[in-house]
Amino acid sequence: MLIAERQKAILTHLAQNGNVSVVDLCHMFDVSEMTIRRDLNELQKQGLLKRTYGGAIPTEPAFFEMSQRAKLSVYVQEKERIGQLCADLVKDGDVVFLDSGTTTLFVAKALKCKAITVLTNDLNIASDLLDCPNITLYVAGGEVRRGTNNLVGSKAISFFDDLRGDILFLGVEGVDLSAGYTVPDLDEVPIKRKMMRSVDQVYVVSDHSKLGRNTLGVIAPISAVKALITDSDGPINFIKAFEEKVKVYIA
Repeated sequence: MLIAERQKAILTHLAQNGNVSVVDLCHMFDVSEMTIRRDLNELQKQGLLKRTYGGAIPTEPAFFEMSQRAKLSVYVQEKERIGQLCADLVKDGDVVFLDSGTTTLFVAKALKCKAITVLTNDLNIASDLLDCPNITLYVAGGEVRRGTNNLVGSKAISFFDDLRGDILFLGVEGVDLSAGYTVPDLDEVPIKRKMMRSVDQVYVVSDHSKLGRNTLGVIAPISAVKALITDSDGPINFIKAFEEKVKVYIA
């Protein structure tokens, strides 16, 4: 296989799976680790991926186009731990807002044993909670964003006009010390801000891959939330700097 063909295949595999490891790529293409590392370094120079310890993840443009199925397969154990930590913060009787996203979907799964009220703009979350008789479920209306199955637009925003909640678990794509909490799709910004204004406590949920990232749409500054909930694989220096501005829970 030519170098260009192998690198194209690496990018295809990355888009389908959300991340790649050097070891898996070596087996896949029957080449040495040195060869794969050279490929990944070259693709990183071209801005097509981001190197991680032992592999690579998509850069921002690729990440935006990653399918919902691919996102659900990335950092599953980390998201499960985040979800359980979030559930520990919720007590029976609470009114919980669940923002759209795969991490918040794992929060929803962890909340199934609670006797609570849930409001969400995410069809995947709503579907997952349908079999929970102990949860009173409300779903926003609005325009459905295909691929992510969340609801946006004026109808979705106005759904929260006369509602009040105890806790919001907010999904983001970037957590940056300067830019704050961000998402790539500008249509998502207004409804996230609306949900933040409608609750007493806001918790941002984010696996470590989003820490230090900065995307297009700014939702809010770092200090606008009660806490960030992330996993234990985040950069230590980033976490320490972040804790100077807002509380951090490590799952």
